[in-house]
Amino acid sequence: MATRLSDTDRIEGFSDAVFAIAITLLVLDLSVPQPGRFAAGLLEEWPSYLAYLTAFVTIAGVWVHHHSVFTRVSRAEPAIVILNLFVLLGVSLVPWPTRLIGASLRDGELADQSASLVVFAVPSVILALAWFTLSRALVRRPHLLAEVADTDYMRRNARRTLLTIIPTVLATGLAFFAPLAALAVYLLIAAYFLATSARQSAH
Repeated sequence: MATRLSDTDRIEGFSDAVFAIAITLLVLDLSVPQPGRFAAGLLEEWPSYLAYLTAFVTIAGVWVHHHSVFTRVSRAEPAIVILNLFVLLGVSLVPWPTRLIGASLRDGELADQSASLVVFAVPSVILALAWFTLSRALVRRPHLLAEVADTDYMRRNARRTLLTIIPTVLATGLAFFAPLAALAVYLLIAAYFLATSARQSAH
């Protein structure tokens, strides 16, 4: 019996819901200062704001990239649906280490801060591997793509997303000595990925 093909509307709809929930969970971790000391309380919470910004840009970049990829996919097989779930696994994990980073930078010691930033790398690695695997699967299934030229896009995408592991590993190593610098590197990686994904979506 031939495998039944379906369009990608349900994949994109479900994925958008996961992205929306993940971003909402990020903002729920931002605390409200006690009355009478709002200014001081807001200043004390700056690590949480920096962690939030990094996580928000990370999820935003993945969402834009997801749109760029699936505008080039016209139909989906079960394997593509499952591989997309691994992308969503990485996205759904982002709020947890974000909360850890905010708490550790505010109240923790160097070991706590380093550990939280190492944990933050886990979703990034999952996402890189998931995008690589998904892109390679689409290269092997050109009949699922909207145009023949999209096969080349998927090849480039596989290489590009896999290479994001390199700066992520470097940032993870930096976390053991300079946690704030490591968080800044994570933010730069996310901002670069968002910018390049936005350019690809425009073409």
